[in-house]
This record gives sequence, structure tokens and C-alpha cells, in this order.
Amino acid sequence: MLQHLLFIGFSAIYYSQSTANPQRRPHLFASLALQEAEGSRTVAHIRAAKAAEIPLWLDEQMQRHISDEVRHAQIFTKAVEREGYFIDLDGEAAQQSLSSVGEASMRRYHQVDDLAAAPLPHLLASVLLAEEMGVRGFRCILKALPDHLSTTRAAIESVLKDEERHVRYLADALHYFRATAVVDAYRRDIESKMFKDLGKVVEFMTKPAAERPSLVQPGQKPELSLV
Repeated sequence: MLQHLLFIGFSAIYYSQSTANPQRRPHLFASLALQEAEGSRTVAHIRAAKAAEIPLWLDEQMQRHISDEVRHAQIFTKAVEREGYFIDLDGEAAQQSLSSVGEASMRRYHQVDDLAAAPLPHLLASVLLAEEMGVRGFRCILKALPDHLSTTRAAIESVLKDEERHVRYLADALHYFRATAVVDAYRRDIESKMFKDLGKVVEFMTKPAAERPSLVQPGQKPELSLV
């Protein structure tokens, strides 16, 4: 329980501080844009690799999920632009970010070279945990977002509604596959690993924005596409 509370607490602090800080906010939005873009590709890969095991109702939800994530990536890309920046896709920070989320992260966690080698319920459990974290993060962002960013707020509110729907259908899928214990075990494992790396987490959260690798550059870059 303590680890769970710490995990949620540190996540809330990170999202809230990053949203309220005008120097960190563009970086946060850029990071979310990359996560959402990579999320669309990851769900698409799972859907293709496990097509024979996925019932029709779940396949329809996954198709919608993929489209949602593409839209979310576009929303956060636009949010970065409204801050006066663009995402530096060629930079080292972007490459590091992409390698730490989505399919690359899931392959490391499940210890497979291809997601097709992992059981479908285990993959869905991993996606569910990511969506749960997204829901908590977006709620924190909306609480901390400055009032004058009304366009960004409305867009993120729509993202949150999608993410909440993703959590519901993925939870339904795990019940369908009788695999709810899998997600509970993964949740405890991830929180335990974060607890062990608490020092690194605190160091990351307290590092000044100017000292962090930047995902963004000032100005505009036309026709930027993440997906």
C-alpha cells in the first residue's frame, strides 16, 4: 500500500509541477505526444500479431483505441506549438523518449524480441497499466493547467475521456480472458521497481528544466507528424 501511495504521489507532483511551470510545460506536452504516437503503434502491433486470439468486440475497441492515440498525439503536438515550440524529433532526447515507452518498453518488460511471443492477456495488462497512469496524469494536468490555456484544456479533457474509456474496455478484456490477477501482479511489480529507484525518481523530478535534455525547440516547424 505504501509503495502504491508513493507511486501515485510522485506522479501527481511531477505532472502538476511540469504543467504549472512554463519552462517545463512544452517538454511535458512533447513527451505526451511521443507517448501517444508510440502507443498507437504498439496497440496496432498487438492487434496484428494476436489477430487470431482477439474476439470481434475487442478488435473493434482496439481499432478505436489506435485512432484515439493518433488524435492524442496530434493534440499534444498542437499544445506544444501553442506554447511557441516544436518537437525536435531529430534530437537525442526524442530518441531516448521513444525507446523508453510503448513497444520498446513492453519488449524489455516481457523479455521478448517481438511482442507476438508474449501472451495476449499479459500485453493487454501492460497497456491497461499505461492507460491508468495516463488517466491519473491527465487529471493532474487539468488541475494545474493555467486558466488562460482554455483551448489546450478542452483538448486534454477530450483525451481524458478517451483514456477512461480505454481503461474500461481493457479491464473488460482481462475479465474476459480471466486474467485480472495478471494486471494486479504487474502493478505491484512496477510500483516495487519504482520504489527501489526512488533516488533516481527524486533526482529527475527536482532537476531544473534548463539542465534536462530538451524535447522541444523554440519556433514553428510546418507539417510535423509523429504518426
